[in-house]
Amino acid sequence: MPKILLIEDDKDQILMYQTKFELSGYDFIAAEDGPKGLELAEKENPDMILIDLLMDKMGGIEVLEHLKENPKTKNIPAVIVTNLDKHELAEKAMALGALDFIVKSKIPLREMMARIEAHFKK
Repeated sequence: MPKILLIEDDKDQILMYQTKFELSGYDFIAAEDGPKGLELAEKENPDMILIDLLMDKMGGIEVLEHLKENPKTKNIPAVIVTNLDKHELAEKAMALGALDFIVKSKIPLREMMARIEAHFKK
């Protein structure tokens, strides 16, 4: 089963995603901040990384930059998952190498899951 790493500082969001992904058959790991996420990405070598944008210790764009600069993590697909619906942030994330930019508040969870699953089929 594919392994997904979620980098998200909201514990309720982590629990929601963990439940959904594990019920869908994914291996799921989570980090509550950017630095821990970078460490786990290197150690666990997940098949995909989901990154929240707004986090205290290190924002999602900075996390993405570090992931793409590190030879061990640069080829891991990364998806930004956020409530911030800002076109300029989406453009920046995609320019840095994000696979997708999903605005959580705009689509139901099942549609978001379908988009993520579709990336595994490419």
